[in-house]
Amino acid sequence: MKTIIFHENTIAHSPSNRYIVQFLRKYVEKIESVPEYELDDEMIEFYVSLSATTNMSPMGGGVCFKTYTLDKEQYTRIVLQEEQLTISNGTTGLLTWEAGLFLSDFFVEHPDIIRGKNVIELGSGCGLAGFTCATMGAASVLCTDVNGNVLHILEENRKINPSIVDKIRVAELDWEDTSECARLSKDVDVIIGSDILYDPTIVPPLVGALKAILVSSQQVAYITAAFRNPETFALFLRLIGRFVII
Repeated sequence: MKTIIFHENTIAHSPSNRYIVQFLRKYVEKIESVPEYELDDEMIEFYVSLSATTNMSPMGGGVCFKTYTLDKEQYTRIVLQEEQLTISNGTTGLLTWEAGLFLSDFFVEHPDIIRGKNVIELGSGCGLAGFTCATMGAASVLCTDVNGNVLHILEENRKINPSIVDKIRVAELDWEDTSECARLSKDVDVIIGSDILYDPTIVPPLVGALKAILVSSQQVAYITAAFRNPETFALFLRLIGRFVII
């Protein structure tokens, strides 16, 4: 456990102190329940000291690092800076949502879908799905969003993942700018997006962007969404069903 907590990568890209305290609490409880194991004194001292100085309130915000492993051996990793609050600076795009985890897992399980392809991600947020595509063999990934704070953290996340930094570009994209969406279409093989159906007001612009980018039957889109509002999802299906790609 010490090799994990005090590893140079953990120190350089540390998760939040609140997460470390919660993790170590579970670890200590587990070790204490097994008589043949003993707790390391240095680890206990570290845990007690961190617990005493950490604000454990769920309302405590701030940016921290999260490390996502893409293989069982935990050799293939993506490190992202994320906000701890669900809403920060007026946006929900500064942390990874569940739909993004599912989409990333999908590409880990099916890398042939994006291997050698040019990918564009709509509403990238912190970038997990797009970065996963780059890691699993995509030729290039264009991560897009419209919020300035999100674009800033996307670019920072690109820089701290050196193995894929040259594959990824970050760009602002307003879905209502269909001419810009159409300009991108000639370079795109795969369109991805996760948790971008959270509000009915953004569904028409999203569908408009997809129509502008999806101009060939050789292109494909993968969209994942949490099923929060049946009416929003029904609206998306109704609008997306009105156009046909030849």
